[in-house]
Amino acid sequence: MDLELLDPPPVDASTPDPAAPPPPAQTGRGSGMLAARDWLRHAENEWLGVCDVAWRDAVRMTGWRADAPDAYCPRCGTSAGPFEADADGCPACRKRRLAWSRSVRMGPYEGVLRDAILATKYTAWRRVGQELGSDLGAVVADALRGALIDPASVLVCPVATSRRRRLARGVDHTLILAREVAQQTGGRLVQGLRREHRPPQSGLSGSARQRNVAKSFHLRPRMARVASGRIVVLVDDVRTTGATLSAAARALQRGVRDLPASEPAIIWTAVAAVTSRQSGSGS
Repeated sequence: MDLELLDPPPVDASTPDPAAPPPPAQTGRGSGMLAARDWLRHAENEWLGVCDVAWRDAVRMTGWRADAPDAYCPRCGTSAGPFEADADGCPACRKRRLAWSRSVRMGPYEGVLRDAILATKYTAWRRVGQELGSDLGAVVADALRGALIDPASVLVCPVATSRRRRLARGVDHTLILAREVAQQTGGRLVQGLRREHRPPQSGLSGSARQRNVAKSFHLRPRMARVASGRIVVLVDDVRTTGATLSAAARALQRGVRDLPASEPAIIWTAVAAVTSRQSGSGS
């Protein structure tokens, strides 16, 4: 199978379905907007079993904001205090070899951000994932501008989910996030990785996570040539120990390295959240 270049984003999940029941009649100023909003929430609850608050609504209600760039290490993504991190890393990663060169995140894995990630991953409610991915894309776009990188030269690649897991969940959550990141940055969206099914990572130690995902990622044909010498932003929902991101990044670099007359890819990682369980080693 050739490298998959994706089509433009589908119609937003909030687009009304003609087969849906009409919205309740309302009168007064702004009644049309209120009726549409009520109808959408009814449709989501009726057909998707959704009871969660949309990401943008949660942000407005709680005042949540994405981390400032100096709130975490730009190399490994670990939370950092003032003057603890610089371009060379932080105390957790400065003396370690990572599989990527830059890490971008929205915030720690807690509160409304955690709730939104879980809703995206397990409820198949695409609206949350689209809004979350759009905000992650804005953070990545800021980082690219700060590094004086032309977004047109950037590839945006989701960390692949196994076919079995996609079918079980009914959603490819990393693809939803990556699609929005590409839209916000102007980068080129590619599905350059495929993934073998393995047991879930949750509950495993750092070393067990490494073993579990070892060699589970494979490059699709043509991805190595497309990625040679390019900046590739790997998109995932959460980083815990970094084992999954490391395995994906190493699979990408192996494929590029095996290509004659190729140049190494420059890999960035972009995640919605980072947990407090960090190794700093990218594992």
